[in-house]
Order: sequence, then structure tokens, then C-alpha cells
Amino acid sequence: MTYEDKIGEQKFAALVDDFFANRYIDRGMRKWQGYYLSDHTAALKKQAKAESVTYPPLSLQEQPYIRMILLRAYAEGQSVTLQLDLQTPNGQMLPPITGKVAGLSDSDVVNIDGQNISIGMIRHIDLIPFPV
Repeated sequence: MTYEDKIGEQKFAALVDDFFANRYIDRGMRKWQGYYLSDHTAALKKQAKAESVTYPPLSLQEQPYIRMILLRAYAEGQSVTLQLDLQTPNGQMLPPITGKVAGLSDSDVVNIDGQNISIGMIRHIDLIPFPV
């Protein structure tokens, strides 16, 4: 490599350093926003919408009434919708659970569509009427 080539490389390196130090403006994360896939942004919007839904606390029902509704739904093959007496860490009620009563146990546990739920945790329950 000749002396002129080394000088040319040094001038080029100085030119590049000057460009990035004084002229180039990095847009940061904005330059990556175009790379999000449409299905990813749709999923993010759906998640945000689901998280923004709040469920007001329904009236607190007595345990004998809740047991009567569960037994009736089990005997007649009806579906129920119920709200548990549980809240999220930010104080919101959990979404309601809907399904058919698959069984009841002696240990106060009801099975609704494969999900075991303690009867004592049920706040409110309603029968879903059969379609006419």
C-alpha cells in the first residue's frame, strides 16, 4: 500500500466519522415501526381491547340459592354463567365463566366444562335459558 492510499483511507475514515458525528440523525425505534406485521399489530390491539373491558361486581347471592341453580343446571343439562368472588390485583372483577355443569362433588367443587371451581368462590350465578 502506498503513502497516497493510506492518506486516502484516512481522509475517507475522517469523512465517515464526521458524517455520523454531525450530520446523521438516528430516528431510534421509529425506523423499526414499519417492520411490525399486520397480524402482530392486530393481536396487540385485540389484547389491549380485552384488557380494557371491566366487569362490574354482580349481586352477592346466598350459598343455598347457588347450590340450587347448580343442581338444576346439572339435572336439566342447562348452561350457567357465573362470576367468582375474586378480583385481579388492580381491583377488577374476573370475567364471567360460562358453560355446562359437568358434575358436582361432595367436597363443594363443581366441574364446569372441565374447570373445577369451589362453590364457596361463586359470587353470582344465572341459568342460561334454552333457545326457543
